[in-house]
Amino acid sequence: MKKIFSLIFLVNLVMLLGCSEVDPGEPVLQPSFMSPYVLFPNDPAISDSVAAYLTSGAVLSLHPGVSYTLSFDKDSSLDEAPVLQLFRVGGALDDQRYSIRHVRSLDAVEKDGRYYYDFVCEENDRARWVTTLALNGDFYMGNVKNVRLDAEGPYSKNFSINLIVVGKVVFPDSSMTVQAFADSMLKSFRKFFKGIGIDTLYVRYAHEHPDLGKKYPADEPWLAGRSSDDLFVSELGGWPEKELKKSLDLVLVHRIEADHVLGYSYLYSGNFGGGDGSTVVIGTREKTPYGESEVTVGEILETAVHESGHFLGLRHTTSTRSDMSETMDYSVLEDGFTDTPFCRDLLLSGLLKKNSVGHSDFAVPAYRLDLAAAADFSVTDCPDHRNLMFPSVTGEEFEGFSEQQLEHVRKNLTVFPH
Repeated sequence: MKKIFSLIFLVNLVMLLGCSEVDPGEPVLQPSFMSPYVLFPNDPAISDSVAAYLTSGAVLSLHPGVSYTLSFDKDSSLDEAPVLQLFRVGGALDDQRYSIRHVRSLDAVEKDGRYYYDFVCEENDRARWVTTLALNGDFYMGNVKNVRLDAEGPYSKNFSINLIVVGKVVFPDSSMTVQAFADSMLKSFRKFFKGIGIDTLYVRYAHEHPDLGKKYPADEPWLAGRSSDDLFVSELGGWPEKELKKSLDLVLVHRIEADHVLGYSYLYSGNFGGGDGSTVVIGTREKTPYGESEVTVGEILETAVHESGHFLGLRHTTSTRSDMSETMDYSVLEDGFTDTPFCRDLLLSGLLKKNSVGHSDFAVPAYRLDLAAAADFSVTDCPDHRNLMFPSVTGEEFEGFSEQQLEHVRKNLTVFPH
């Protein structure tokens, strides 16, 4: 049975002070609908769903101190450019208790058949803003296509990793120690994240946490999704040591309570320093409908790199039906890079389906292999199956990331505070 990588998408809204208001020029038009679709910084995947809601309420994922340019194609049937109005969102969308406050309105700069809007977000922490487009006192009636949110920030292109061991962990090779595993992990990250500095890999144990240690017994296997309500063990993110506070927190557990899921993370989280979405979770065993099976150390390491890729803004090379179901965005079929081939047959085959696992706060996607579909199609037929962001382990060695993927991670590291 092949193991599957899992990806969870985050729309967790955070509202903090910052960004002064300006004279709008146009009457302020509040969003008429809060889109479920999120426009992420530097995302090359074009979402028609985001474009459809940019006029009336598309959500932007923003980080403090970062320069942004939102752009889209000009509608040739209209002479005038719309005004982009930006609103800060406070509260949470999931329970419909949120507030919206206008923060600025921007005139467009037209260049090469596109409209460009530049702004800097002076928030204190990551945030979500929402958009409207106004023209002559009403919502813009033009056609909006090919929306992008380019971003450049002041933060380092290097990062450190904090490997947090939760509970009793036994590796497939019983002679392997945690330190030996950590050494192998550091080598894997440095091998695959070429041109990106991995400064240090720290090792910390949950049972030694100065405030939370008693909640995490050292001699009991931790089952993510069963041992506690917090699937991500997110309270361990932002380890309370100065040099570790802004590391990438990679949580190692015995097993994840979803069939055939080796690891998960939030797409475009970039949340170094604690809180929701600040952890990447990896298991050392695979849960199956029939019990538990071992995985290789190589698969654990590859999963850790793959899920950290999601954390830093890399999508699957080919979208799965599960990806689309979780985001409710059926317009994004692939990652948008020209050097990562798209596998149309994988999507059409239905090989990777969604098997939801209920949770008190959100649905956790899990993937399973449909053996009937596998009889007619093999994942190794996909031209992208050797890329590390392919959604399934294939049994063949991964070649790594493409150059465009690596450049994307480098750019996003300047955007994510760490």
